[in-house]
Amino acid sequence: MSVLFELQIRDLAIIEDLSVEFGPGLNVLSGETGAGKSIILGALGLILGNRASAGMVRTGSSAAEVQARFDRTPSVTSALDKLGIAYSSEDDGLLIRRVVTEAGRSRAWLGDTSVPLSSLRALAPLLVDYASQQEHRVLLDEAVHGRLLDDFGDLGERLRAVGQAVGAYRSLLVRRAELQKENDEREARDDFVRFQLSELEELGFQEGEWERLEVERRLLRDAESLLEVAQQGEQALYGGANAAVEQLTVGLRAARRLAEVDPQLSPLVAELQTALVAAEEAGRDLGTYARGLHQAPPRLDAVEARLAEARRLSRKHRCSADELVEIQGRLEDEALALSSLSSELDGLADQLQQARQDARQCAEALRDSRKAAALELGGRVKNELKSLGLPKARFVVSVEPLENSVGAVGLGEAGAEPFATQGGCDRVAFLMSSNVGEDLRPLAGTASGGELSRIVLALHQSLSGNSGVQVCVFDEIDAGIGGVTAEAVGRKLVAIAQVSQVLCITHLPQLAAGADHHFRVEKRVDGGRTRTQVVQLEAQARVEELVRMVAGTGRTDAAETFAQELLDRLAAERSQVGPSRSASGPATLTRNVQDGSAPSSKGASR
Repeated sequence: MSVLFELQIRDLAIIEDLSVEFGPGLNVLSGETGAGKSIILGALGLILGNRASAGMVRTGSSAAEVQARFDRTPSVTSALDKLGIAYSSEDDGLLIRRVVTEAGRSRAWLGDTSVPLSSLRALAPLLVDYASQQEHRVLLDEAVHGRLLDDFGDLGERLRAVGQAVGAYRSLLVRRAELQKENDEREARDDFVRFQLSELEELGFQEGEWERLEVERRLLRDAESLLEVAQQGEQALYGGANAAVEQLTVGLRAARRLAEVDPQLSPLVAELQTALVAAEEAGRDLGTYARGLHQAPPRLDAVEARLAEARRLSRKHRCSADELVEIQGRLEDEALALSSLSSELDGLADQLQQARQDARQCAEALRDSRKAAALELGGRVKNELKSLGLPKARFVVSVEPLENSVGAVGLGEAGAEPFATQGGCDRVAFLMSSNVGEDLRPLAGTASGGELSRIVLALHQSLSGNSGVQVCVFDEIDAGIGGVTAEAVGRKLVAIAQVSQVLCITHLPQLAAGADHHFRVEKRVDGGRTRTQVVQLEAQARVEELVRMVAGTGRTDAAETFAQELLDRLAAERSQVGPSRSASGPATLTRNVQDGSAPSSKGASR
């Protein structure tokens, strides 16, 4: 069994130096408001990894220090191994130390090993089960109900499976949305690219064409004067009277006759033949050129139009006309790539279907387990409430389908119900009816402060068999109760203490009377400083504390009789059920006060 053996506190708030050794069974801390009871539990909170602040350090001190010694259970040893913290196998205890400086910084140790606060927080659920007035308020939050039910039913594995399955499904939904957006953008881009490409393909511009068209345009603009010159040239060479071709023909005939007489003139014949052929070809070319110039006006219009279109497209693409060919090539490549993209959407549909089915199966399996656990938990709590003075109370753990909300995904066809988050597809709520004839309602609308106290206690008792934690802390669980109800709560604490070590802060004598170890927390002023001290009460000193809790400073015979009767009645009830676990050994605490004897110095805040 995990047990808190000792808690040492130094320079924390109004506690100067305090060492408390707790015992098995029910340990009760009582005392006037403001004496420092909550500081002691606050010190335990620091051991469990709660947040620290500079305001916790005692005025005039450089640091506060808290140290606790627990029994080291197999589950704690396993957790230490997982955290990678070496611990002596010879020592069956677990020593935790926390130091908070006046600057608000803190350090923690497990044994001699310095550890981060996360290590303390990881160990905390294995060491202490803590219930406080804050938990009363938390219990009104339905979000907590699901966690408690899952803890009770040991549904962590199923919950993790749902979280993974729903998370995977949600990720695929996000991916599908991304792909759909990309696909829409791709289609729009594809249409745009193909439109731009069609314009360039229709133009069909070639590399270097702009310069050629510019030259051609200049020529076409001078076509009339060029035509006249070309025609003159043609006439002079080929077509007119006394043209060069005719003169060369006459000269060639004369040279041939001369070469027949004088062979030395044969080369002249060849030269004249060459000149004649060249003149004929040049004349014909000039004629062709001149006839082409007759088509100049329509061709000039075509060239001008082609240059204008090239100029428009170059402005559109912000490039030179010669770069249009390169732009067209790039657009052709992009169009090919866009058309060849394999869409993941088709393949994703099958994945989504499978992921949705997996998530739904996991969520429905969790729901079935939750409903079974809800019946058992509801029955347990109902029985506990009967023993806590609510015999007619009904307590039901409701497990209903989750409504659509932010963060939820639909696991039905086309995103329809059932809706689920990574916490499942259920809305878990604790419903209660305190009186006969009343409908079941949420706790927030029906439970009084006293009822909440009893519900918290009933839940702790119902859940205790599942937590594995053997140290239970109840901080003013008596809020809003008294009389017979307080006696019922006191008996319940005694029952819990049969199987667990219980630490309880209370103002009610009905709760304190059942203690195996009763401590009074008190403060005194010494040398101008306030100090908290703890006194372990025995015999008559304990009766006197119960009288104070009953009647305050006005002690009466009736109050003393009532206090003694409480002790006697609880002692008789205990004798019927056997000794409590406190019989395993006495509790040695800070100091003992028996029949009002003077305390030793160990436990006083010095």
